[in-house]
Amino acid sequence: MLNKLNEIFLAAVLLIALIAMAISVIIIFLPFLPGSNAEFEATSSMHTRTDFFLPKSTLPLSSYDSPKTITLRIHTPALKADDTLFVDIYSGGRQVAHIDCLEKLEGNQIGTTSLACEIPIPYNYDQSGNYHLFGILTSNNTDYSAGPVTADVDWGAYEENFWVFSWFIVAVLLASYVIVLIPVGLFVWSVAWRTKHGNIDPEEYSLRSLFFLNGKSLIQRFHSFLISPYFWALELTGIFIIVLYMAFTAQIWKSSSALAAFLFSGLLAFIVPYLWCAAWWYADYREREPLRLMFSFFLWGMLAALMAIGLNSIAGALFGLVGLGFVSTFLLAPPLEELFKGSGLALLSEHHEYDSIEDGIVFGFTVGMGFAFIENWVYLLDNPMGSDIGGWLFIFFLRAIIFSANHGFFTAITGIVIGYLIERQFKAPALGLLVGVPLAAFFHAMHNSGETIIALLGGGGTIIYCCFLIPLFDYGGFIILVLFFIRSVMRKKVR
Repeated sequence: MLNKLNEIFLAAVLLIALIAMAISVIIIFLPFLPGSNAEFEATSSMHTRTDFFLPKSTLPLSSYDSPKTITLRIHTPALKADDTLFVDIYSGGRQVAHIDCLEKLEGNQIGTTSLACEIPIPYNYDQSGNYHLFGILTSNNTDYSAGPVTADVDWGAYEENFWVFSWFIVAVLLASYVIVLIPVGLFVWSVAWRTKHGNIDPEEYSLRSLFFLNGKSLIQRFHSFLISPYFWALELTGIFIIVLYMAFTAQIWKSSSALAAFLFSGLLAFIVPYLWCAAWWYADYREREPLRLMFSFFLWGMLAALMAIGLNSIAGALFGLVGLGFVSTFLLAPPLEELFKGSGLALLSEHHEYDSIEDGIVFGFTVGMGFAFIENWVYLLDNPMGSDIGGWLFIFFLRAIIFSANHGFFTAITGIVIGYLIERQFKAPALGLLVGVPLAAFFHAMHNSGETIIALLGGGGTIIYCCFLIPLFDYGGFIILVLFFIRSVMRKKVR
């Protein structure tokens, strides 16, 4: 009975993953369809009024830094307590910024009919930018638009710094790949080549078995398919879609700096996740797993980013309509992302190589690192590399160094729960997803809540985040995971 339940549950997990990927494909490519214009679609249906207007134009600007801040004088009807006022910035028909003009103003704005709004115009991977600025006023549940104001920004000086610094990035990448990543890869391969995998068919991990699916039962052949080049091709197709989406978002064809930033960001984002996976695989010295499983799990983590992006976008937009966009960051994104990452662990939960808690840690961490690779790539690409190189490096340091293990740690929690059920010989280990995902999402949500807490509490929120949330839920949880892994490996017999 439990075996049948496990199969039905796995079918449901796979169906949910496929539906999520389909939704994401529709969401991410809809703005790029011929005839789509986010600027026109967002503003054409809004009302206008004579007492809500912006200046007709701005002076031509140049900038050594991004964003370039300008002061925009906005004339409004007398503001009421529940009114909202935003400025949306569009470039090439796409929205590049959304600024709340009332958020940072001090004092009571009720009755105000004219105010100065500080507008940060971001670099958009183009030497010269033509931006359209719209005022968006919501009053009495009605949306009004004003504008557009055209702002021309010359980013030539900014891009000069981009190319000066790019040589440093190239040197770092060459050193990282030639001195570290390639030798580590060769070492891992040599160890894997000598590793035996217990009393199993010696042909199971041969080159021939890559293309000929093994297994007597349906579930065994399904597992063989999941770690074969046939499934890798499907995973890589989904990964190609999300990479293509990032390329479209950055519009890499419009300038050499856009293409360079796209490549640099991806190559840099890959380094730390790769090293983490190699370290965890090697640390399980009593039973090192076949590399084809590690490769499959890493690809699944990357593919999970595609599954999550569509539903995260929908949830963010819906909550944003009622002014609660921040809620989706720590209440909805964590369970969605952990579900999609953990689903890969559930699909292979009955594979004979997945037989312990420490396997769950290694496999879960690998899935998380695949997801982190894509996410870090997106964050680096969204923070242009130019004269504000300190900010770009800070993003890399924060995400790829300080919090580099987070996604691996979160998903390893799900792996532990499934591994525990396997050790107890529970007949439906995939159901561990129902327990592991809420636990992983809790730690994930605690991490994501930092930005909201800081925004609400200011300096006090920063102290809470740095002195309580990070030590307890980020590093504290990770240290417990490492200790738990060491204890499990030491107690395990060599296979």
